[in-house]
Amino acid sequence: MKKVNLFAMIEDRDHVLRALQKAGDVMFVPTADDKVLPHASEVADEVAKASDAIKFLEQHATGKASLLAPKLQVPYEKFKQPTDRSKDLTDQVQALSEKIASLRNEAETMRVQVEKLEPWLSLDVPMEELKPTVNTETFAGYIADGSLDKLKKDLEPLTCELTPMGNTAEGQAVVVVAYKDDAEQVKHFLKACDYVDFVFPKRTGTAKEVAADLTSAAQEKDRLAAELEAESVKIASKKDSLCVYYDQLKAEGQRMTSSGQETEKTFHMQGWCRADRTDAVKEEIAHVTDVYDLTFADPGPEDIPPTVVENSKIVTPYQAVTDMYSIVHSGAFDPNPILAPFFCCFFGIMLSDAGYGVVIAIFFLAALKIFKLQGFAKKLFLVIGMGGLSTVFWGAMFGGWFGLTWHPFMFEPMKEPLKMLILCYALGAFHLVSGMCIKIYVEAKRGNAVGAFLDTGSWLILFAGLFIWGMWSPIGKYIAILGAAIIILFGDRENKNIIGRVFGGLYKLYGISGYLSDLLSYSRLFALGLATGVIAMVINTVAELLWKAGPIGIIVAILLLIGGHTFNIIINILGAYVHSSRLQYIEFFGKFFEGSGRAFKPLALETKYTDVTK
Repeated sequence: MKKVNLFAMIEDRDHVLRALQKAGDVMFVPTADDKVLPHASEVADEVAKASDAIKFLEQHATGKASLLAPKLQVPYEKFKQPTDRSKDLTDQVQALSEKIASLRNEAETMRVQVEKLEPWLSLDVPMEELKPTVNTETFAGYIADGSLDKLKKDLEPLTCELTPMGNTAEGQAVVVVAYKDDAEQVKHFLKACDYVDFVFPKRTGTAKEVAADLTSAAQEKDRLAAELEAESVKIASKKDSLCVYYDQLKAEGQRMTSSGQETEKTFHMQGWCRADRTDAVKEEIAHVTDVYDLTFADPGPEDIPPTVVENSKIVTPYQAVTDMYSIVHSGAFDPNPILAPFFCCFFGIMLSDAGYGVVIAIFFLAALKIFKLQGFAKKLFLVIGMGGLSTVFWGAMFGGWFGLTWHPFMFEPMKEPLKMLILCYALGAFHLVSGMCIKIYVEAKRGNAVGAFLDTGSWLILFAGLFIWGMWSPIGKYIAILGAAIIILFGDRENKNIIGRVFGGLYKLYGISGYLSDLLSYSRLFALGLATGVIAMVINTVAELLWKAGPIGIIVAILLLIGGHTFNIIINILGAYVHSSRLQYIEFFGKFFEGSGRAFKPLALETKYTDVTK
């Protein structure tokens, strides 16, 4: 990476930033002194409006867009020319959305009022007359369920009339008309029954008449809202222009966040650029202005440059797996070329059904071509698609084809589980040793070859000796003892006390239990592969029984085979991906990985709906 310092005229800022955004080579770093551009908040508001307008059209007119739908292809020259028509369309859709929402809310409010009036529909007195008179007091409301008989008994001695209405979740509706002289006592007895006043709508007529009017009015509001939604269907044909407008605004907003520091006529910005793209950056700026000063410098000791990882087309998708764990620290060892073959291999073993592998490979690799995926989605589909090819290989080795066994080239894991465990542990040991060798390489490259040998190489000597001793020759015992001795004598070499140093070394040697635990983790390769095969066999067995039950049974068996195997594929893709990742993150990365880096995120055209062709 190179540090970038750019000085240019304020009047050229938009042209310079557009050129750099198109190229996508410079990551600007904001500072506390950066100026906030005056129209930044307006652009942010317009982005939100455009987003809401697109969502409205998707929900009310066109249906929600598929996540796998291809992006709109827009030439750059067209993309950099936003139009007022798109802004007017956004305002039109927003007004339409707000009007529909208002009508729907009003209709819902009316329906709620009708629902509250249901207990009072049998009341033949107009609601406006339920009010105090010269001689009477009226109470209309709810009392607690089960308290009606008690209230009747309490009110018998008083001069009043109790009329029960309907029963609802709020309680028993009642109307009590009492003479003024008895009103206080009536109020006392009502309170004992947890009485709550009911507030009638401010309308004239009986409850039944008002409910009918409200229902009719709500239907009218719904009709008007439906008409407006039908109008939105006509506007939906212009949704593509809204999508382009949204991405144009997002790009403008991104340029405005890269404002830099200003003098009266110039601005200054700083950031990072890949060392191999410095000439390209100079050319991009030179195309739009002659008045600028651009310098590049190496990172200083106090700098933490962002990380750029570049690999072959086959390895690049696996960067998504690494980035989910942590960004590789700048200058550290890139694990992706080593991770890729192990991840692909482990994925295939965990599925281990060649039929499933064919389906996975065809579906995910074809989806890449059809939907033209980009970014993380593209990497993820490539990882799973290549995992499908690995599944075909290992499924053929083990003879698994959609839960059926046919001509295994190696052995059947369910009939010879010991061989399968040995294979899994052998791959696991190779994986762990690879991580340890990378650790030695990294430390040696930093000038710590002796420390790398004493700390990590000693373990490799110990493991090599144990392997030779167990498989071929007793001489391996002495090699293992040599490795253990190095660990004991030099494992805690910083300790100046010889006794403390030996005990520290013994404690380091106890770490062999950790390596054993790591190795046992690779049994999950066998466990998940076995689970895939067993579930597939169960599906086939049940389908076979149904097949013998007649025509209906045959139909059900076909549906079971399709649905069951589809479910088994989906759930085991998830399991294979997660557990393959875990073996990389815990067992492999734990040996050497240096994360906590920060991603290189240059100013670029990061679009949501469009694919800008440059």
